[in-house]
Amino acid sequence: MLDDRRPTRPLAPDFADHALNGDPSLALRDGFLTATWPDGLSGRFHALWLRENEVISGIIDPVTREREIEIDRFDPGLSLVSADLTDGPAVEIVFSDGHTARIDPGWLRSMAEGRWHPAHDIPEQTPWDAAGMAEPPTFDGPAVLTDDGALREWLSAAWASGFARLRNLPTAPGTVQRVGERIGTVRSSNFGFLFTVETKPDPDSTAYTSVSLDGHTDLASRETQPGLQMLHCRENSATGGASTMADGFAVAEAIRTEDPDAFDALTTLPWVFTNRHRDSDYRFSGSIVETDSAGRVVEIRNTGFLRFYPDMADADIPRAYRAAQLFNAHCRSDRFLCRTPFTPGDLILFDNRRMLHGRDSFDPQSGVRRLEGCYLDRDEILSRLRVLAR
Repeated sequence: MLDDRRPTRPLAPDFADHALNGDPSLALRDGFLTATWPDGLSGRFHALWLRENEVISGIIDPVTREREIEIDRFDPGLSLVSADLTDGPAVEIVFSDGHTARIDPGWLRSMAEGRWHPAHDIPEQTPWDAAGMAEPPTFDGPAVLTDDGALREWLSAAWASGFARLRNLPTAPGTVQRVGERIGTVRSSNFGFLFTVETKPDPDSTAYTSVSLDGHTDLASRETQPGLQMLHCRENSATGGASTMADGFAVAEAIRTEDPDAFDALTTLPWVFTNRHRDSDYRFSGSIVETDSAGRVVEIRNTGFLRFYPDMADADIPRAYRAAQLFNAHCRSDRFLCRTPFTPGDLILFDNRRMLHGRDSFDPQSGVRRLEGCYLDRDEILSRLRVLAR
């Protein structure tokens, strides 16, 4: 059974509640405190880390839970003299400089459980192809606007699959902003705080025409592409214009397996992307596929209509073009493409640095197709998921 005792004042440098799951046994060795709980969970905590995370002695502010003293203010040779579990409950620690600290043992347990890691409480991302994704994961829009449980389910699905849909939302202007602010802070861009995707007489983007759009990420010309995009269908009486989505992570992994040379070109050879208008000129050089230090695919940068110049040696240009052609052909193929119509009241949320979104052409003479959209950063969905998990 969970132990529901709580410290009488905040002893943990965060805002979550922490169950004890019983009293830990404590041991000191080699500058670390080892805490072991009755269920066998164990954690090791360094002396300097314990000292810089104390709340009540002027190191961590008990209101903001932010540190007020930098690490260089402490003795680099600081060690632990003793550690005991006291009433409160608290782990009372005496350091080699004579200072005594009191730390929440439930919080130490949460650290031993791995709750410090950015991926904790975040669903695993699951690449997909068309055989496994005939429709976007779909949820009730009005419920997401009012119910945190429904919001968490929708955001969890969106992060895992790269996209998720809401249905039955109001079609009033600004609805997309209401949904966005349920997640976090809406990010403005050169297209404005909110933008309307419809045919325009003097368009500054091909999005504002009726032509088909191949799968792409938005704003590859920016140093940091928007992490999330939402598109809300306010009106759609035009013929055609189905929405298309392909999982860029799945495409990249398929190419890694089937054509390693193309994968190498996609991850190492940069292109300049540029977004040039009368009053702005954004440019950035980056590879189409980005991997992290462990080799995992973490970002796709591929706005085809903004790809400008091969930023590489002449000898690499042919293989860069071959790889780019292969990547885009995969994204457009039935193997990877999910195609769904937009119905008024639908809203799609997708990871703009993972998903390649596009549309079929439509006939502007047959009716009106009007979408309202906005951007957010990836941090916003991750932050909201962590808060909802509390």
